[in-house]
Amino acid sequence: MHAKVLTALVAASAGWGMAGVGTRFVFSEGVSTFTVVIARSVMATLAVLTIALIHRERVSRRAWMDGSIIGVLRVGFVPALFISSLQYISAGVEGIFITLIPATTAAMAAAMLGEKLDRRQVTGLAIGLLGTLLIVSSGDSGIAGDGGDVRVGAMFALGGVMAGAMSGVLSRKYAPRHQTTELAVPMFVVGSVVAVVLGYLLRDVDFVSVSTVSWVVLIALGLGSTFLPFFATLFASRHTSAARVALTGYVAPVIGVIAGVVLLGEVLTVTIVIGACLALIGVVAVGRVRRPDLVTTT
Repeated sequence: MHAKVLTALVAASAGWGMAGVGTRFVFSEGVSTFTVVIARSVMATLAVLTIALIHRERVSRRAWMDGSIIGVLRVGFVPALFISSLQYISAGVEGIFITLIPATTAAMAAAMLGEKLDRRQVTGLAIGLLGTLLIVSSGDSGIAGDGGDVRVGAMFALGGVMAGAMSGVLSRKYAPRHQTTELAVPMFVVGSVVAVVLGYLLRDVDFVSVSTVSWVVLIALGLGSTFLPFFATLFASRHTSAARVALTGYVAPVIGVIAGVVLLGEVLTVTIVIGACLALIGVVAVGRVRRPDLVTTT
């Protein structure tokens, strides 16, 4: 069982870490933001529905209500905001912003659910914010040349952090009432519908011109960077401590930074390195969470 848990954690870290890299690649191929969002969410939804059908999982009316609320944020808005940020910042910088989600979730849970917020969590959030503010103030987007704008990217990414944290709080509230797949079905189905509606309202969907190579990457993003990490972390949460599951939050950004530099030629400045270190210190400072969130990142 130890080997299976380790494999699940590595898979989740790699999936989340490579998400930004894959997204920035398809952007370079001319794929639009909501084409990416919809492709990822629909691929993941089909995988979830397949599992539900195989296991003949029935979804209660209560699960549809609870899962829909989470899905609107987690599958509908969070990916759209983070993916939009990748038009302006590198995959590595985006990963640094994502590290703020656990501490922000803890702060929101304290305000909305009455969970205790200790000094370590407050300190962790403050350090993480300091790291991201350092990057924003420096103007370093991590994208070579003049193609990036860290301030615009940060606005989208911080919106994703807030929406992601809110979905985490809702998950803490609703997840204990349901089986994983029972809650995942409405969450992904409704979230995908929201993504499709937003994409077509904004006229930002074009699947016809997507190249074969981009389709391969989009499928990999949907299955490997959305569906796989979701179920891998839930599997690990049942067989190991929350602290070990939280290791994915440390490893994924590092993978994103390294892969972005190696595969995409992203720029790794001194400021970005310092900001990344501060963000990771903040994640470590938050420490052990009381209950694993249903989902923690993109």
